[in-house]
Amino acid sequence: NNELTSIPEAIGRLQKLYRLDADGNKLSTLPDGVGKLQKLTHLHIYDNQLTELPQTVCSLSNLEVLAVHNNTLSTLPPGVEKLQKLTKLFIFENQLTKLPPGVCSLSNLEVLEANNNNLSALPPGVEKLQKMKILRIHANQLTEVPPGVCSLSNLEVLHVGNNRLSTLPPGVEKLQKLRQLGIYDNQ
Repeated sequence: NNELTSIPEAIGRLQKLYRLDADGNKLSTLPDGVGKLQKLTHLHIYDNQLTELPQTVCSLSNLEVLAVHNNTLSTLPPGVEKLQKLTKLFIFENQLTKLPPGVCSLSNLEVLEANNNNLSALPPGVEKLQKMKILRIHANQLTEVPPGVCSLSNLEVLHVGNNRLSTLPPGVEKLQKLRQLGIYDNQ
């Protein structure tokens, strides 16, 4: 927890860097140079003041964990589907109104925490996230959980509470590995 307001563009020259922890600062932007960190597997930039991520983040082909929660992001950059090694995506407590369709192409994604945003729907193709174990989408504006969620055979945790749901999708009983189901405070 420092009070850094910027990271120098030259950070892109740190070619051996595999983890960048810049959480708990006062960053409002990230330099494009971050996209040159090709060995980066973990990017932790949560608890800042980021309003957007540079598109170059999507060129981090070895990235496994992207933690950008508790910022003021309203969108994710186009090209997120290029992050094919991503297993954990923490985007909760932002101002996201939608997720790009590319999120559903992240075939290795095991954890998606998108709670406490302004999402009104999930993108089509959720059923492709077959490695998904934890899906937290509570405290949004969702009016339905896509039926594709019920085909996520490895899902262990599903939190959809505090939305605008009136029903659960048919087939929820197929989630045989489910250990936690949060459906509180819906309509």
